[in-house]
Amino acid sequence: MPETLQIGDRLDVAIERLSFTGKGIGRVNNFVIFIPHTIPGDVVKAEITSRKKRYADARAVDFVSRSSDSIEPRCRHFGICGGCSFQNLPYELQLEAKQDAVQEHIRRIGKIEQPPIDKIIPSDKQLFYRNKMEFSFKPDQEDFLKLGLHYRGEWEKIFDVEECLLQSEISNRIVNRVRDFFKAKRIPAYHLSEHHGHLRFLIIRESLATGEVMLILVTNRGDYEYLDDFVEMVTSEFPRVTSVVHVINSKKANIAVGESEKIIRGNEHITEYIVGNKFLIRPSSFFQTNSRQTEILYNRAAEMGELGSDEKVLDLYTGCGTIAIHIARNVGSVLGIELNPDAVVSANENARLNEINNCEFVAGDVRKTMDKLIDEGRKFDTIIADPPRAGIGHKSLVRIFQLQPEKLIYISCNPATLAADIRELRENGYRLDRTVPVDMFPHTFHIETVSRITRK
Repeated sequence: MPETLQIGDRLDVAIERLSFTGKGIGRVNNFVIFIPHTIPGDVVKAEITSRKKRYADARAVDFVSRSSDSIEPRCRHFGICGGCSFQNLPYELQLEAKQDAVQEHIRRIGKIEQPPIDKIIPSDKQLFYRNKMEFSFKPDQEDFLKLGLHYRGEWEKIFDVEECLLQSEISNRIVNRVRDFFKAKRIPAYHLSEHHGHLRFLIIRESLATGEVMLILVTNRGDYEYLDDFVEMVTSEFPRVTSVVHVINSKKANIAVGESEKIIRGNEHITEYIVGNKFLIRPSSFFQTNSRQTEILYNRAAEMGELGSDEKVLDLYTGCGTIAIHIARNVGSVLGIELNPDAVVSANENARLNEINNCEFVAGDVRKTMDKLIDEGRKFDTIIADPPRAGIGHKSLVRIFQLQPEKLIYISCNPATLAADIRELRENGYRLDRTVPVDMFPHTFHIETVSRITRK
């Protein structure tokens, strides 16, 4: 059958396990089929949507029978939304799936048959935990415009979000009110393929500690006469909104950053506290989206580092300095490297706010800056790295080998790239002592880990 399987074919598939991306995996004559929104134990009538040499993708047209583990998703948008993958799975089984994903990646890619992985740390809050959400505007013939999230796997299609259970109640009310406001004003949304229209994104940032809310409106260039009314509406109806920012992106790239940024009401930042430290979050600042779990992640990283009072620490991808500031009082010095110069400005400001004077932050490419450190003969006892999803990668690892730290504390949001980096580290004189998964993102397939890696 696999040789003759075509797009549009329908067949019964029993789901055996979950993929790392949260799709159910079934087999027909040992041919793998991926089906979203299914869990182990489901039997579905599946329709093939794409076919490759070794596997096919399909959608569940109907359920022949449901898994005994299946639960009713709480979110009205589950099944079409590209965000949550696991709302039909009890939380304890979500944790098992994520634990298995980390284990399997390090075993298969990292080439460690029995990797030293701790039990996953769950999230106290499984709902309403995000401190940042990004929503897209899209023109609509029937409703004039939509403001919401992407359909799963269809990045040009947007549905109106009525309630997202990952963000706070006030954020949900803001989204619905902003949508109604712009519909009433007849302000057009930006058209992705024809490149006209105005409204592009609405970003909501929120502080767990202070309750402050920042709204960021991203638009195309044009007439902004509506802005005064918009600002008056959101600040009067939602007093927790302490900052309103206007970003202009006139380029074709469909991204929520632009060539100009202006504070049009209130403060240029909101304030968050992580493990007792105070951080100013600006519109473009990178900040972990689950504030409570961030505290757990950083505490575990510091504990696993076993940092001494005279240690010299190099913090790669430091962002606005959150990890560096968290460990600074317990070490001799910290040097943080960050590509984004605005983030470095924030890092220095955050250090001053917390009366930290043993941190230095440098704006620059991680590899080029490490080259300079190598040329200067600088040495570090410990390197902390919290890279993007692409991981540290070979070119940066080569520089780390030249710096020869005794310890590497590696915070990762992607088990696949973590495992690939672990394999290269092991091939160059390092060993994996311990990996701790931390669930930062309940109901999604995403998983954060912190690993301790030491020189042999």
